[in-house]
Amino acid sequence: MMNTGRLETAVIIASLIAAPLPASAASLAGLRDLVGTWKCTYRAGATSLPYAARYAYDSDAQVLREDVSIAGGGDEELLAYDATHRMWSVVVFDGHGSTYVMRGAGSDPRHFAYHSVYPDASIGVRFDRVSASEYTLRGTVRMGGKTTSSIDTCLRSAR
Repeated sequence: MMNTGRLETAVIIASLIAAPLPASAASLAGLRDLVGTWKCTYRAGATSLPYAARYAYDSDAQVLREDVSIAGGGDEELLAYDATHRMWSVVVFDGHGSTYVMRGAGSDPRHFAYHSVYPDASIGVRFDRVSASEYTLRGTVRMGGKTTSSIDTCLRSAR
């Protein structure tokens, strides 16, 4: 039997991807070059953490799935694009059992920003495609009255 937390998560995901997306969500298709494996480094202040990210399309190319592997754990992220509303949706299942839902307006798959809407509005992220072999994520997290800024730099792994 599914527990209540999993049921709520399933309902959130279903609501994000259930509506048909016109023309196979053209902006999400613009991220097809992300498919594959990337070597990334997270940096915030003096902290530097390497990790691997692997992207693959799921659900008839309506969702881009990212699996992140980092020492001691990882997380899974689902990215969808609603072309009708020009809205990005990101759902993160982190390695500590938390779930975050983020949204952001726009249609450019090379540069877009999104922020958390669940469980709160404490996270902001900007995705920037630098080239076919590099992208960055610039993030801010507010926690305990303090804001932490970070940058993740990701380079395509050899194919």
